[in-house]
Amino acid sequence: MTDRAAGTAPAPVHRAPSGAPDAKRVRALRRMPQQSQRDFTALLDVLARPGRIRRLTLPEAAPAAAVAGCGLIDVEVPVHVLTGPDPDSAAWAEAVYAATGAPRAALPDARTVIALRPLTPEDIAALHRGTPLDPETGARLFAQVDAVGGQGPHDTELLLSGPGVPDGTERRLAVRGLTADTVAALAAANAEFPCGVDLFLAAADGSVAGLPRTTRVRRPEEA
Repeated sequence: MTDRAAGTAPAPVHRAPSGAPDAKRVRALRRMPQQSQRDFTALLDVLARPGRIRRLTLPEAAPAAAVAGCGLIDVEVPVHVLTGPDPDSAAWAEAVYAATGAPRAALPDARTVIALRPLTPEDIAALHRGTPLDPETGARLFAQVDAVGGQGPHDTELLLSGPGVPDGTERRLAVRGLTADTVAALAAANAEFPCGVDLFLAAADGSVAGLPRTTRVRRPEEA
Protein backbone atom coordinates (compact mmCIF):
# COMPACT_ATOMS: atom_id res chain seq x y z
CA MET A 1 0.00 0.00 0.00
CA THR A 2 1.39 3.40 -0.93
CA ASP A 3 0.63 6.89 0.40
CA ARG A 4 1.74 9.47 -2.18
CA ALA A 5 2.92 12.74 -0.64
CA ALA A 6 1.29 15.90 -1.91
CA GLY A 7 3.30 18.93 -2.98
CA THR A 8 5.16 20.64 -5.74
CA ALA A 9 7.70 19.58 -6.96
CA PRO A 10 35.03 15.75 -5.74
CA ALA A 11 33.50 18.45 -3.33
CA PRO A 12 35.19 21.85 -3.72
CA VAL A 13 37.05 23.24 -0.75
CA HIS A 14 35.29 26.21 0.81
CA ARG A 15 37.31 29.40 0.80
CA ALA A 16 35.85 32.41 2.53
CA PRO A 17 35.61 35.50 0.32
CA SER A 18 37.69 38.45 1.41
CA GLY A 19 36.04 41.24 3.40
CA ALA A 20 33.01 41.30 5.67
CA PRO A 21 29.92 39.20 4.92
CA ASP A 22 27.37 40.90 2.70
CA ALA A 23 24.99 42.73 5.04
CA LYS A 24 21.95 42.23 2.81
CA ARG A 25 22.44 38.47 2.78
CA VAL A 26 22.92 38.39 6.54
CA ARG A 27 19.68 40.34 7.05
CA ALA A 28 17.86 37.93 4.74
CA LEU A 29 18.85 35.00 6.94
CA ARG A 30 17.94 36.76 10.18
CA ARG A 31 14.17 36.31 10.01
CA MET A 32 11.51 38.22 11.90
CA PRO A 33 10.28 36.25 14.94
CA GLN A 34 6.92 35.42 13.32
CA GLN A 35 8.64 34.17 10.16
CA SER A 36 11.11 32.12 12.17
CA GLN A 37 8.31 30.51 14.19
CA ARG A 38 6.40 29.51 11.04
CA ASP A 39 9.51 27.99 9.49
CA PHE A 40 10.44 26.26 12.75
CA THR A 41 6.98 24.67 12.92
CA ALA A 42 7.14 23.55 9.29
CA LEU A 43 10.58 21.99 9.72
CA LEU A 44 9.59 20.04 12.81
CA ASP A 45 6.42 18.86 11.05
CA VAL A 46 8.21 17.45 8.01
CA LEU A 47 10.73 15.69 10.22
CA ALA A 48 7.93 14.11 12.23
CA ARG A 49 6.08 13.04 9.05
CA PRO A 50 8.73 11.85 6.59
CA GLY A 51 7.90 12.57 2.97
CA ARG A 52 5.25 15.18 3.68
CA ILE A 53 5.95 18.57 2.16
CA ARG A 54 5.62 22.05 3.65
CA ARG A 55 6.65 25.39 2.26
CA LEU A 56 9.01 27.97 3.74
CA THR A 57 8.76 31.69 3.04
CA LEU A 58 12.03 32.57 1.35
CA PRO A 59 13.64 36.01 1.25
CA GLU A 60 14.48 37.08 -2.29
CA ALA A 61 17.40 35.09 -3.78
CA ALA A 62 18.19 33.32 -0.50
CA PRO A 63 19.01 29.59 -0.85
CA ALA A 64 16.27 27.51 0.71
CA ALA A 65 18.75 25.23 2.48
CA ALA A 66 20.41 28.25 4.13
CA VAL A 67 17.05 29.64 5.28
CA ALA A 68 15.99 26.25 6.66
CA GLY A 69 19.32 25.70 8.38
CA CYS A 70 19.34 29.13 9.99
CA GLY A 71 15.86 28.42 11.31
CA LEU A 72 17.11 25.53 13.45
CA ILE A 73 20.79 26.30 14.14
CA ASP A 74 21.71 26.69 17.78
CA VAL A 75 24.37 29.35 18.40
CA GLU A 76 26.55 26.79 20.23
CA VAL A 77 26.30 24.04 17.61
CA PRO A 78 29.28 23.69 15.20
CA VAL A 79 28.31 24.39 11.59
CA HIS A 80 29.81 23.57 8.20
CA VAL A 81 28.57 24.93 4.87
CA LEU A 82 29.26 23.00 1.67
CA THR A 83 29.66 25.41 -1.22
CA GLY A 84 29.96 25.23 -4.97
CA PRO A 85 32.65 26.90 -7.08
CA ASP A 86 30.69 30.10 -7.69
CA PRO A 87 31.37 33.20 -5.54
CA ASP A 88 27.65 33.57 -4.79
CA SER A 89 27.65 30.23 -2.98
CA ALA A 90 30.64 31.22 -0.87
CA ALA A 91 29.03 34.58 -0.07
CA TRP A 92 25.89 32.87 1.22
CA ALA A 93 28.05 30.57 3.33
CA GLU A 94 29.65 33.59 4.99
CA ALA A 95 26.20 35.03 5.57
CA VAL A 96 25.13 31.82 7.33
CA TYR A 97 28.08 32.00 9.71
CA ALA A 98 27.49 35.70 10.40
CA ALA A 99 23.71 35.42 10.80
CA THR A 100 23.85 32.51 13.26
CA GLY A 101 27.05 33.25 15.17
CA ALA A 102 27.59 29.50 15.35
CA PRO A 103 31.17 28.17 15.43
CA ARG A 104 32.63 26.86 12.17
CA ALA A 105 33.71 23.24 12.02
CA ALA A 106 35.24 20.77 9.61
CA LEU A 107 32.63 18.56 7.95
CA PRO A 108 33.25 15.45 10.14
CA ASP A 109 32.95 17.58 13.31
CA ALA A 110 29.88 19.62 12.41
CA ARG A 111 26.53 19.09 14.12
CA THR A 112 24.72 21.13 11.47
CA VAL A 113 25.66 20.97 7.78
CA ILE A 114 24.17 23.15 5.04
CA ALA A 115 24.79 21.99 1.48
CA LEU A 116 24.49 24.79 -1.08
CA ARG A 117 25.58 22.43 -3.86
CA PRO A 118 24.49 18.90 -4.78
CA LEU A 119 25.31 16.35 -2.12
CA THR A 120 27.71 13.51 -2.89
CA PRO A 121 28.03 10.07 -1.28
CA GLU A 122 31.40 11.22 0.08
CA ASP A 123 29.69 14.10 1.90
CA ILE A 124 27.26 11.72 3.57
CA ALA A 125 30.00 9.25 4.52
CA ALA A 126 32.00 12.03 6.22
CA LEU A 127 29.15 13.18 8.49
CA HIS A 128 29.24 12.57 12.22
CA ARG A 129 26.59 10.00 13.14
CA GLY A 130 26.73 10.25 16.92
CA THR A 131 27.32 7.29 19.20
CA PRO A 132 24.96 4.75 20.82
CA LEU A 133 25.26 6.71 24.07
CA ASP A 134 25.00 10.14 22.42
CA PRO A 135 23.01 9.69 19.21
CA GLU A 136 21.76 13.28 19.39
CA THR A 137 25.23 14.47 18.37
CA GLY A 138 24.68 13.05 14.88
CA ALA A 139 24.65 15.66 12.15
CA ARG A 140 21.57 17.49 10.97
CA LEU A 141 21.86 18.14 7.24
CA PHE A 142 20.07 20.76 5.12
CA ALA A 143 20.45 20.06 1.41
CA GLN A 144 19.58 22.32 -1.50
CA VAL A 145 17.80 20.35 -4.24
CA ASP A 146 16.04 21.32 -7.45
CA ALA A 147 12.56 20.12 -6.49
CA VAL A 148 10.67 17.93 -4.04
CA GLY A 149 7.32 16.29 -4.58
CA GLY A 150 7.21 16.54 -8.35
CA GLN A 151 6.82 13.94 -11.04
CA GLY A 152 9.51 14.95 -13.51
CA PRO A 153 11.42 12.46 -15.65
CA HIS A 154 14.69 13.32 -13.91
CA ASP A 155 13.38 12.95 -10.35
CA THR A 156 14.71 10.29 -7.99
CA GLU A 157 11.77 8.44 -6.49
CA LEU A 158 12.04 7.35 -2.87
CA LEU A 159 9.88 4.98 -0.84
CA LEU A 160 9.81 5.84 2.87
CA SER A 161 8.71 3.78 5.84
CA GLY A 162 9.10 3.87 9.59
CA PRO A 163 7.96 6.22 12.38
CA GLY A 164 5.73 8.98 11.04
CA VAL A 165 4.49 6.88 8.12
CA PRO A 166 1.27 4.85 8.64
CA ASP A 167 1.99 1.23 9.58
CA GLY A 168 2.08 -1.16 6.67
CA THR A 169 2.51 1.58 4.08
CA GLU A 170 5.29 3.40 2.26
CA ARG A 171 5.14 7.07 1.44
CA ARG A 172 6.43 8.15 -1.95
CA LEU A 173 8.66 11.20 -2.36
CA ALA A 174 10.23 12.36 -5.62
CA VAL A 175 13.36 14.50 -5.42
CA ARG A 176 15.20 16.23 -8.25
CA GLY A 177 18.84 16.96 -7.47
CA LEU A 178 19.57 13.95 -5.26
CA THR A 179 21.35 11.04 -6.94
CA ALA A 180 20.65 7.38 -6.36
CA ASP A 181 24.22 6.92 -5.07
CA THR A 182 23.67 9.64 -2.48
CA VAL A 183 20.42 8.00 -1.39
CA ALA A 184 22.32 4.72 -0.91
CA ALA A 185 24.95 6.53 1.17
CA LEU A 186 22.20 8.02 3.34
CA ALA A 187 20.69 4.58 3.92
CA ALA A 188 24.11 3.25 4.92
CA ALA A 189 24.69 6.18 7.30
CA ASN A 190 21.39 5.45 9.05
CA ALA A 191 21.70 1.66 9.12
CA GLU A 192 22.76 1.46 12.78
CA PHE A 193 20.03 3.22 14.73
CA PRO A 194 20.09 5.20 17.01
CA CYS A 195 23.18 6.55 15.26
CA GLY A 196 22.69 8.43 12.02
CA VAL A 197 21.89 11.77 10.42
CA ASP A 198 18.70 13.75 9.88
CA LEU A 199 18.19 15.25 6.43
CA PHE A 200 16.08 18.16 5.24
CA LEU A 201 15.58 18.60 1.49
CA ALA A 202 14.87 22.20 0.51
CA ALA A 203 13.97 23.41 -2.99
CA ALA A 204 14.19 26.85 -4.57
CA ASP A 205 10.42 27.36 -4.40
CA GLY A 206 10.49 26.93 -0.61
CA SER A 207 9.22 23.34 -0.58
CA VAL A 208 10.84 21.29 2.17
CA ALA A 209 10.71 17.64 3.20
CA GLY A 210 12.38 15.75 6.05
CA LEU A 211 14.08 12.36 6.25
CA PRO A 212 14.96 11.60 9.89
CA ARG A 213 17.45 8.90 10.79
CA THR A 214 14.56 6.63 11.82
CA THR A 215 13.21 6.50 8.25
CA ARG A 216 13.93 3.56 5.97
CA VAL A 217 14.64 4.92 2.51
CA ARG A 218 14.69 2.74 -0.58
CA ARG A 219 14.33 3.07 -4.34
CA PRO A 220 11.29 1.41 -6.02
CA GLU A 221 13.55 -1.05 -7.85
CA GLU A 222 15.04 -2.33 -4.58
CA ALA A 223 13.61 -5.38 -2.88
